[in-house]
Amino acid sequence: MFISIVQADGSYKRWIPNTNFDYAYNWDSGKPPCGDTIAVFSDDSPSVYMQMNTTLKELRLPSTDITLILDNNFILGFTDVPDNNPSCLSNGQEVHFNKTYPSDWFDPKNWCSSTTETGNCTDMVLESEMVPCSYDNVVFPKDSSFFVNVEAEMEIVVNTLKISGKALSTNTLSSFLKTDMGTRMLPKPHTGERSKIKISRRPCNNPLGCICGNDLPKILQRICSIQKPYCTKQACKHPILLTGGCCEICGAKLTAEYGTGFNFDTLRNGLQRNQLDGKEDFKDVKFVVSRTSNDKIQISLTDKHGGLQSIHVATLMKADIDQDILSGGFKYSLHKIAMEQSGPAIHTPSAGARTGGSGGNGGETAGIVIGVLVVIGIVFAGLFFLYRRRSIPEISRFKVFDRISFRRPKVKRPHVEVPPFLRFSFRSEQAENVGPSHQGFENPIFGNSPIGVDKPMDLELMPPPLESEEQPTFDTSGFDNPLYDTYIQESPFSDAATVENEEPSKEKSGLPED
Repeated sequence: MFISIVQADGSYKRWIPNTNFDYAYNWDSGKPPCGDTIAVFSDDSPSVYMQMNTTLKELRLPSTDITLILDNNFILGFTDVPDNNPSCLSNGQEVHFNKTYPSDWFDPKNWCSSTTETGNCTDMVLESEMVPCSYDNVVFPKDSSFFVNVEAEMEIVVNTLKISGKALSTNTLSSFLKTDMGTRMLPKPHTGERSKIKISRRPCNNPLGCICGNDLPKILQRICSIQKPYCTKQACKHPILLTGGCCEICGAKLTAEYGTGFNFDTLRNGLQRNQLDGKEDFKDVKFVVSRTSNDKIQISLTDKHGGLQSIHVATLMKADIDQDILSGGFKYSLHKIAMEQSGPAIHTPSAGARTGGSGGNGGETAGIVIGVLVVIGIVFAGLFFLYRRRSIPEISRFKVFDRISFRRPKVKRPHVEVPPFLRFSFRSEQAENVGPSHQGFENPIFGNSPIGVDKPMDLELMPPPLESEEQPTFDTSGFDNPLYDTYIQESPFSDAATVENEEPSKEKSGLPED
């Protein structure tokens, strides 16, 4: 678990970059020269501190002055014999010292925040507080040389300042900057004026907390102009920006107004004890309390799990503070508090009793992927069906699809009732050979002969039947005279109620009307 602790006399800010000879990042090869390599310094090289004994084939110095600071008992040897050490280059290669530009004072990455002068670095939440504040103790470590850019034309205020173990005041620092070593360490800008560094020697003893001052617009803009290109995309929706921050975070912030009797340490230690101590689920939460330049108390919380843990803790803290306000504010002495939080995490956080299960894609993304796969499957199935329908034989197709048509229906031709005494015969040589199975009647007005005769056929009107022929009877089961409407017997499958209640009309019976 991380907590930002502001001691009564401020924290320590230790400068990280250096211009040491043995620092690998100061050389273009990524390795310090040794063995039979050639070390090359340019005209823009700063002061270089040589601490570790080494051997070289050649040392090429610039045409202008350069300061080489040799440690006590330092030995530099020259040889043509390659060094078998894998960290050394061989075959007389040239290695160039590439630290030809100063590192910026206002770059948060150049500072290590610690509770002691030589302690371990702590991970800060606010970029503005990573740069030395007015109550901080600034340390440039011993046994190193430095190249620092302070060309912002601002007034830099710190509590104390040490360079190589020597504490300086505002006056002694001014004298140091006039020396050759001071000029190489803090070079004058090509344009404009160098920022003024003021050493106040006034530690933070205010029970209300100390205002850093780096969240003021001018200095914050300078800090963020350097830091913003390194901001990474957050693993949550709608990340928030803290007061004094440059990069958005996943998490939450509480902004409070304090009243009479407020104590900075009481608030910070009380929230730590009540909401974080002994809580294994919240061990990754970064929690910092700060007093902003607009005289508000800001409580910042973030974590590496998309902000869910820190949001949960912030909710508990706000509930604790709200309850204290309703009770009179005797515990924290706050009278107003507001909460702002980021949106849901894009990736589900790792396991935790209060925060959910292990990481993975959200349900929203999974639903979209499944939907796309289903649509693609349907499209391919349709294409495959059409391909198979064209390629398989006619008899194996689904006939039900053949009945489906979007054409306009054909008009049904009228049916002509022909009297029984009119008969048509088609006389043809081919017709005489047709068997009984092909007998039938076809109206010559429409279509061709059912027996497929190609040439025109003679149409003959047959005479009426002879008197000796048996005439048809007119019972309901016999032949109906087509010239008169005859009473038609109802179908046995019709509605029984309708048949029983309906009496045949005279018009349907074919009888003359009275």
